[in-house]
Amino acid sequence: MGYYTQYELSIQQGSDDLIKELRAECEGANYAFDDDGVSQDVCKWYDHEKDLKAFSIKHPQVLFKLEGVGEESGDNWQLYVQDGLCQRCVGRIVFDEFDHAKLLADIRESKIDKIVK
Repeated sequence: MGYYTQYELSIQQGSDDLIKELRAECEGANYAFDDDGVSQDVCKWYDHEKDLKAFSIKHPQVLFKLEGVGEESGDNWQLYVQDGLCQRCVGRIVFDEFDHAKLLADIRESKIDKIVK
């Protein structure tokens, strides 16, 4: 079956023309996004890290940022790659602290709405 991810590639330092070059050299990248680095659909690209690291060695001054949103909830990440090295940053869901005053305000608004109707 496989695991589907939606990818987006951007060039943080360097020419955006490199996205086209990567797509021409790498079949996975060609399916993952268009010449602007934007994904139109999800795909399977299991070797994205290996492929991007190898490509970045040819362009050592360029900083690539590959973003991924997987098919499972909460699978969001960013991969920064430069000169064959990479850092993966995993996304997190963060909730606001509970504020009792906001709860009371919501209750009062709800009761007022019921009285007015």
